[in-house]
Amino acid sequence: MKKYILFPLILFAGILPFVSCELETSDNGDLDGFWHLVRIDTLDTQGTCDMKQERIFWSFQKNLLHVDDKTGMNSSILLRFNHSSGSLTLSDPYIYDRGAGDIKLEDVSLLYPFGINSLTETFDVESLSSSRMTIASPVLRLSFKKM
Repeated sequence: MKKYILFPLILFAGILPFVSCELETSDNGDLDGFWHLVRIDTLDTQGTCDMKQERIFWSFQKNLLHVDDKTGMNSSILLRFNHSSGSLTLSDPYIYDRGAGDIKLEDVSLLYPFGINSLTETFDVESLSSSRMTIASPVLRLSFKKM
């Protein structure tokens, strides 16, 4: 009787190394993760806005960016992004609403609180490490701290 129980276990253990699992991974490096927007600089006027007390966050995963105001004052928005050759391009924004279905964003003013000024925008990545990021559009420089 023990032989009949032992045989399937040995067979399973012998086959297990040959079974492959495909894990979906991202090659975004230090960009992936949860970032707190801590400062916005206006390039034309040299003005600076300290955002440390605000609760504006950008979250990168695979090819999706989620921008969110944790106070609930502004819409939560999903965007596609492409990070390559020292630039970060954001596009295809949707208002995040899993209950009713995500809604294509057409009003660019909903992006302003997050430091984004157009429905498709490209930032130069000025610096990126595992803990800090600085990106710049033609109008603004955004500084982030990874959480």
